[in-house]
Amino acid sequence: MVGWGDAKAPAKTFERKEIERLTLDFGDTKVRFIGDILPRYLYWITTTEGGKKPVECIRFSRETQEFDDTIKDPITEIKEEIYAEKPQFAYTCNVIDRRDGRIKVFDLKRTIYSQVIDFANNPEFGNPADAKTGYDIIVKKEKTGPLPQNVKYTASLASRTNSPLTKEELELELFELPRIHKRPTYDEQKQWLVQNTTYFAGEAGDEFKPESPDDLD
Repeated sequence: MVGWGDAKAPAKTFERKEIERLTLDFGDTKVRFIGDILPRYLYWITTTEGGKKPVECIRFSRETQEFDDTIKDPITEIKEEIYAEKPQFAYTCNVIDRRDGRIKVFDLKRTIYSQVIDFANNPEFGNPADAKTGYDIIVKKEKTGPLPQNVKYTASLASRTNSPLTKEELELELFELPRIHKRPTYDEQKQWLVQNTTYFAGEAGDEFKPESPDDLD
């Protein structure tokens, strides 16, 4: 408790930082990796409204970067004739977009990731996100045919020299990827699937039903 004479103006509430994602234009985009990678695999699920929503594959361990079939995953409980799609690569990280110097979330393509990992594992280059010895990467996006999916991505070194982070770049606020992409528990994911898809039609037990007004008394 404080007296009126000691009372201060209302404190500023936490303002959620708007997520800004890296957009790759056709041609070259230069980026500087900064911080760690968030490993994930996603299923694309059709909702009862007909849209597609990403759902994390919880059998994939973010820590070991391996699939663990001992982990309960509600997607594997769906009959194959109803849903049989495989989870898709969905690693993400922070980068500095050299076009404007801003931090952005980079949803990595598998091919880009594989090529950058080759650089990272080469002693001549090492970790591209290292503050002192890291380096810029150029991502090239090319059209290879008439269809929307006819696109090729290539990652290459922007230079043979390192690109140390400046004092100002080291002070840039990174996006908190684990908070943006919160990993659900089995129960949370099963509940969402029961309530938002038809994959578990007829299985919505009381524990997965939305609260009624009477439950809130």
